[in-house]
Order: sequence, then C-alpha cells, then structure tokens
Amino acid sequence: MENGKTRSSVKDNGQVNQNSQEGKIDVIQGIRRVLWFTMFLNFVPTFWKLTVGYLTNSLSLIADGFDSVFDAASNVIGLVGIWVAAKPASVKYPYGQRKAETITALVICYMLFLTTWEFVKDAISRLMNPTQVSLQVNFWSFFALGVSIAFHFYVVHYELKAGRKLQSQVLVADAMHTRADILISVAVGLGLVFVLIGIPIADPILALVVAVVIANIGIGIIRETIPTLMDKKIMPVDKVEQIVLSVPGIRSVHQVRSRGHEQAVFADLHIRVDPGMSTERAHAIAHEVGRRLRQFEKDLQDVTIHVEPADKPASPVMTQETIATPYRRIAFGLGASIHDLWVHEVNPGEYFLESHVEIDGSMPLKQAHELITNIENRAREEIPGIKGITSHLEPFGKLTSSNTTGQDEESVIEEIKNTVNLIHPDAECHNIKIYNDGSRLLISLHVNLPGDLSLVDAHGITLDMETRLREKLPNLERVTIHPEPMGTVHESQE
Repeated sequence: MENGKTRSSVKDNGQVNQNSQEGKIDVIQGIRRVLWFTMFLNFVPTFWKLTVGYLTNSLSLIADGFDSVFDAASNVIGLVGIWVAAKPASVKYPYGQRKAETITALVICYMLFLTTWEFVKDAISRLMNPTQVSLQVNFWSFFALGVSIAFHFYVVHYELKAGRKLQSQVLVADAMHTRADILISVAVGLGLVFVLIGIPIADPILALVVAVVIANIGIGIIRETIPTLMDKKIMPVDKVEQIVLSVPGIRSVHQVRSRGHEQAVFADLHIRVDPGMSTERAHAIAHEVGRRLRQFEKDLQDVTIHVEPADKPASPVMTQETIATPYRRIAFGLGASIHDLWVHEVNPGEYFLESHVEIDGSMPLKQAHELITNIENRAREEIPGIKGITSHLEPFGKLTSSNTTGQDEESVIEEIKNTVNLIHPDAECHNIKIYNDGSRLLISLHVNLPGDLSLVDAHGITLDMETRLREKLPNLERVTIHPEPMGTVHESQE
C-alpha cells in the first residue's frame, strides 16, 4: 500500500492471468476462422448476382450483388478489427485494444446504412421514372436469387451462433447485416414476379420497405455498441458493494465503477478500513476483495482498490476486535507476536487485557521486559479505556530436528487417534506430524469436527484433546491441533 492506495488485480495471480490470456487468444482465433469462412461464402452469391444482373440488364440484381460485395468487405474490416483487438496491453494502450472490435462493428453499421441509402435512391428514382425501368426476367434471375438466399441463410445461422458463443459484437453485427441481405433478395425476387405480371412499380415500393427494415437493424447495432464506447457500467454497483462488504475488516465502500467489453471488464473502487489497521492486513483485505469480485465476474481483467482510513466515531463502541486489532498491531510493530488475547471489562468503559506475547528466545530477560513494557505503555496511550495489562512472555517457535529416534512413532499415532475419538467420537484426525528426539515430543495434527460447532466449542474440544494427550505422553512438549469442518478437501502434505 503506497500513499493509502492498494492495487489488487488479476495480474497479481500468474495462473489466473495466464488462463485468461489463453482464453482470449482462443476467442480471437475462433472469430477469425468464422470471418474467413463467411467471406469465402459471400463470394459465391456475389458472383451469380452480378453476372446474371449484367447479362439481363437487371438493376435490382446488380444492386443486390454489390450489397453482397459489401458483405465480403465487412468481413475484411472485421478481420482487421479483430487483429487490432487481439494485441496485448502495452504502455501506450494499458487497457488493451479490445474496443477496436466495437469500432469495427460501427464501421459495418455505417456500410449497412450506406447500402440502405443507395437502395432508397434507386427506389425513388424508379418511382419517379417508371417508364425507364428496363428489366429482363428469366430463369437465371431467380436462380441467382435462390443461390443468394440459400447461402445467406446458412451464413446467418452459422455466424450468429458463433457470435453468441464467442460473445463477439463483430460477428453478431455482420450476421444482422447478412440477414438484411436475405430480405433484399426476397424483395428483389417479389419485384421480379410483379414485373413478369405487368406491375413494374412494385419493385421500387418493395425496395423502400426493405430499406426501412435494414435501417432498423443498423439502429439495433448502434444500441449494442455505443454503451461499450461510452464506458457504460458492466457490474451492478449494489452487487459489488454487497460482495465487498462481506469481507471482514471493511467498514464501507464507495465510488464503485466498472467499464469495458463483455469479455474484458475493468473496475475500481474505494474501501474504508480501521485507521489503526496495519498496512499488511489492509493489503491482504484488498487482495481478498479482488479475489471475490473475480469469482463473481469471470471476465474481470483488472480491479484497482483504493484503501482509505475510516473516520473514527465520536463515541467509539469498544469490542474485542477494536481492542485486539490495534494491540496486535502495536506488538507486531515492535517485533513481538500476540496469541491467546483476552479482554475483560472490569467497569463500564474500562478494560483489562491478558495475553501471551512471543519474542526472540535468545533475548536477555531484562531486554525482553523492557520490550513488553514498551508495548503495554503504547497500548494504554492508543487504545481508549485500557486500565491494566498482564503479559505472559514466551519464546518464538524453535527449529526442531527431524530425528525420530525415541518413542515408537506408530504407538504415538495410535495413542493420538484413541484420544481424539475418546473426546469426540465423530472426530477424524489426519496430517499427523511427530518430532521426537528421545527427550521431548512435538506433535501437530488436523482434526475434522462438525461444521455447525461454534468456534468456542471447537476450541474447548481441542483443548480437552491436548490435556488428555499430555496425560498420556509425559514427554510431550508442544502439541498443535488444527480444527477443520468435516468434508474439508485438503492437499496431502509430506
């Protein structure tokens, strides 16, 4: 945490970032494959409509053919946009270039409107000059339209399905454009039928109807892409606040913001914590917030968390936590560690502390006493209502030898299991570690207990187990029992 700001992002987790990057590459490659394939398919109806249109002097077929040319051109633009969007984040573009895909979708939309405008102009021109319409209709005219409709139906189904699966705005926008081409081909075909029965004016009228449909599709694409460019929020603020406030130690959260693409979300927020909290704990809380937010939003690429001190209340309500947290911070800052901390309210607003304080075992007693006196004096100054403190001094844990000569290890394990089952028949123990050099015995183990037990009850059970083990094993110097809820999945430890 620097200057009150802690940054927690997906980049801090190498495995998460690597998986995210690999997933992004797979998506980009998938979009490219779809665009290349649909571009090839678009050339088939384009060839037939332009060839037949020029041979029969059919303006509607020629216009429809050029519209298919726009389809192939939009595929090329899509490939360029995806190529730019796939580039990784850099110093110049720290958030990546994923918005290039959104911009490309707007370019396709522009081409769609351009096609619509040309269609409207041709239709109005024919309505104003119906006698100038010179059109030959034959089998090949309908064959070309049939090929176009069949190919476009397949392209729409294929591209729309792929676009939704890959969550690609480019593919969805291009599929909508191709769907409009089907309407154009149908309208041209109806116009040709009416021309055959002697009503040539029907051709431009149907063209105007189709133009309105195409324009509506373009408006829909704009509605889907503009929010991304305008940095519309991606994550609901109320849900983010709920997740953040579920992290212990956070007083409040504000200025929650999120933006980006559906597959590349960025967020930032401010959290307030106890002003006496250590930098180390505040940093750990920020990382926990980031972890929980990434569980909620799988596409969250980066989250910036600004840590601020919460305002102290005018009349603070003292609790075990508000007393224990600053006391542990004071001790840690002076090179000591606290465990088994008890707070007693002797009078309203007056508290007495008892704790075990671990310090360097090689330190002379005089120096150790001066250290604990300093810790206690600091606590009285900084924590309101502290009237007395009693500290039990202990040395830090020792480096033990792996020598196991002495009491038979198997018999010790059997004694441990019997003791655990005697205290609590449903308990299960595992990860038993024994260190025995002949004169002293050190044991550590994990015990599975019912998950609905309160922490106080679980501690009482492990305390009974420890007491019974000391009775059974006279040379037992230290025993560490870690309680876990039943059903906990744990990795084997060697």
